[in-house]
Amino acid sequence: MEPLFSIWTLNRVQRRLLLILIAAVLVMSCLLVLTGRHEPSPSISSVIEERYIQSAAMISHPGGDLEDHSSSVMPGVPLMIAGLAALFGSMDAALVAYQLLQCIFHAFSVYLVFVLSRYMFNTRIAFLSCFIYALFWPAYGAVRLILPDITMQTLMLLLVCAVIGALELRQAGWYAAAGALTALMACYNLQALLYPVLFIPFWIKYRSPVKIVTGGVILISAGYLLILSPWWLNIPLFNRLRYMSGPWNLASLWLESRYIEGNPLVHLFRSIFAGRTSKYAAAIGNEEARRVVQSALDAVRLVMLFAGVAGVIWSVWKYRLKRQLPVLLTLLYFIAAEWFVPSLDGTSFPYSVFLLLYAAFLADKAIIYAHRSRLLRK
Repeated sequence: MEPLFSIWTLNRVQRRLLLILIAAVLVMSCLLVLTGRHEPSPSISSVIEERYIQSAAMISHPGGDLEDHSSSVMPGVPLMIAGLAALFGSMDAALVAYQLLQCIFHAFSVYLVFVLSRYMFNTRIAFLSCFIYALFWPAYGAVRLILPDITMQTLMLLLVCAVIGALELRQAGWYAAAGALTALMACYNLQALLYPVLFIPFWIKYRSPVKIVTGGVILISAGYLLILSPWWLNIPLFNRLRYMSGPWNLASLWLESRYIEGNPLVHLFRSIFAGRTSKYAAAIGNEEARRVVQSALDAVRLVMLFAGVAGVIWSVWKYRLKRQLPVLLTLLYFIAAEWFVPSLDGTSFPYSVFLLLYAAFLADKAIIYAHRSRLLRK
């Protein structure tokens, strides 16, 4: 088997094309952050952004009545912003640095999309997946927001890569990485807590020996406990997080999240397909033109996502299933988790990236079918 995550098996033209695509996404994202003005509008996203900023300020400035400033957001983003504020000396600089960091994550996701799609399908579909992801404009809107969506997406893609590495290579480091990444994701979204349960069907499908299963359980647990240990070691900085939601405060968070939108089914559909993270046509001055452009963009985005759903159905029916399991089960796990514990921290934007892989699969099959039809007509 070719190296799972190496691009050196590609020829020079393919490597150059992939690197140019990654660089283009990085430059475009950074330009949007540096040239655009972040002007909060009265929306769900802006309210949650303000919660993250207040929570980061609470962590950065000890003292005072912390409970009055506590917020129902996960600690990952506030911790990152607080660390950046300590590094750069001001909250405003930290917010810009966080946005630029999200630009790097966004560009790095192009590489992760490539290696996952190549593992599942082939190199041709992998490049098509990268192009579709690079053109998926909601991601460019998300990099400018103080939300966990881009970071969560990158961690989710890395986690699936770690799972594939653990199953295919059977190396200890991949299992430890899977546990650590799961715990990191839990700091951004509570839904990730039970993700290691998915290793059970993976081990069954891959017929892993008892030795591998036992070692995997130990290493996953070790990585998991290592990341969450600061909350259990009574470190003063992390003691302030007891006023925030998180894995240490499950009951209240679950009760609050269950009623985030009243009907869990409506929330599930909106979280994946509604695209509330950004209004991409907001810069257009004319209201009528803005409404038309926004409607057109939303329509194309929905076509891309529904094409991904169709691609999932087709690939499960016609294509090899074993190599799709890590992505498929991860997608199904988070959809089920969104049903039971609706996310408080955004819009489930990270899940869309998996649908884009299958949209590329469907597009590839459509191109092949059109080419064959043209040859037959000739």
